[in-house]
Amino acid sequence: MPIVFLHCECGCSIHVYVSKERFFRLEINPLSWQEEYSEKVRSEKIEEAKRFAKRLGAVFIDSGDSDNISCPKCERVYSVFDLKK
Repeated sequence: MPIVFLHCECGCSIHVYVSKERFFRLEINPLSWQEEYSEKVRSEKIEEAKRFAKRLGAVFIDSGDSDNISCPKCERVYSVFDLKK
């Protein structure tokens, strides 16, 4: 479960969940991708990531199907596909 730790220029710390299919879109051959998380396991991991972000004073964002996420503090927009860089 890829979670990207992003520090916005405004000083806001953001933890972004990106689905493995979207994050590794160039490295994964979709025809041979076997690993599947049950919805329960996925939701448990996301809840743990939310608690971790809260402990650190960060904002947690689930990117879902969106190609872009925005900083909740300054509204700067980041591309999900550029988060790997």
